[in-house]
Amino acid sequence: MGATGPGPFDNDDALDFLDELEESDPAGRRALIESRIGEVVRGGDYVEAPLMAQAIAGAVLVAACDDIESVVGERNVPAWVDDEPLDVDDRLEELATRLLNRAMKPDDNELFDLWAESDGGERFTARLTHYLDALGE
Repeated sequence: MGATGPGPFDNDDALDFLDELEESDPAGRRALIESRIGEVVRGGDYVEAPLMAQAIAGAVLVAACDDIESVVGERNVPAWVDDEPLDVDDRLEELATRLLNRAMKPDDNELFDLWAESDGGERFTARLTHYLDALGE
């Protein structure tokens, strides 16, 4: 059985993306995260759950690198977030903010729909709102 939970790193797709980032050169992590987030933000179509889960993980990593306190208590946070954080600028913050806002749109993405169908939509949205707040500070 795969990992599934309301946290940004509580599912197999996000964990796979974290592994990809861990194995990449630290200098290339930002590009990977920007690419994954950008794929969703620039796309106009319905987003499948695996891609949205990975993009959410990327956006939360942006928030964490900007404010490490935002991920206190979160499971599976990579050590590099504290040791070698991404260089977060206004453009990357804006991209992550747009992604998290899109992730909470009903009927726009499969991941939101799956949580809403299981009566977990409020928990899912609350978790993402926490990271939106961290990006806004």
